[in-house]
Amino acid sequence: MGKVAITLNGSEPKNIYPAATIAVSALACGDEVFIFVLPSGLPVFVGEKIAELNKAVPELPDLEEMMDSYQALGGRILVCELGFDVHGLKEKDLIEGCEVVGATTFVAEAQGAQLTLSF
Repeated sequence: MGKVAITLNGSEPKNIYPAATIAVSALACGDEVFIFVLPSGLPVFVGEKIAELNKAVPELPDLEEMMDSYQALGGRILVCELGFDVHGLKEKDLIEGCEVVGATTFVAEAQGAQLTLSF
């Protein structure tokens, strides 16, 4: 079993779809996976944004299903604490299952990762 660390630094389909696809695939292969959401990626994990992205690109796989599968398989979503002030959001605005952390937590979690990707 390996470890995969993914940083998400954008909230557009070109950022979230590849990250979600690789994250779910790695989990299905038995890897430990976590996504570290940087401030620019934070809006994806608030309210109905994932559903909106689904509607924006209907030709791609269902993002809500992928993220549900990701969490059900044990994938973690670590959200950088710096993004809240940038976007005027609160922790309570996040979708269920997100963990708010600092960059030091990401660095500690990423140690030993066999694969580190950024989108």
